[in-house]
Amino acid sequence: MPAARLQRFRPRINWKLAVAFCFCFAALFAQDPTSYLTSDVARVGDRLACRCGGCRNTVGNCPMLHCHSADPKRQRIHELQSQGMSDDAIVNTFVREEGVVALSSPPSGSLGGLITWIMPGVVLLLGFYIYMRYVRGNRQAPAPISAEDQALLDRYRGHLGEDE
Repeated sequence: MPAARLQRFRPRINWKLAVAFCFCFAALFAQDPTSYLTSDVARVGDRLACRCGGCRNTVGNCPMLHCHSADPKRQRIHELQSQGMSDDAIVNTFVREEGVVALSSPPSGSLGGLITWIMPGVVLLLGFYIYMRYVRGNRQAPAPISAEDQALLDRYRGHLGEDE
């Protein structure tokens, strides 16, 4: 009798519902922009900066889901690669459209790239120099203590010595 009771409550699978769920799940992943992130797209994307404002990553390694900057660029890189463009031509296309800010690192071999890497250190040293000149220039000798204040200090020093 117990075996018949268990057999009667055995869960039944609704195959139509399971197949519909699988189709919906597949449709969700088919629309996912990260499907464009192949190794070729990541290679080019690592040379371009993600400009979403929420991260400081490249297009190739931006971890944000549905990033409004990286996802369209990945898709565009994929399209340009399927047209047969080289990596340098794709990067130059983005630089032509957005400017040098599209790059993830400053261009090498140019004066602008050298200035971009050196200027933060130069400005930091200049700031320390100006601050130290200001501090040393405004340093004043301490004001002499009046006789009343000295008596008050001596009185409190006497009380502190009694507690020990």
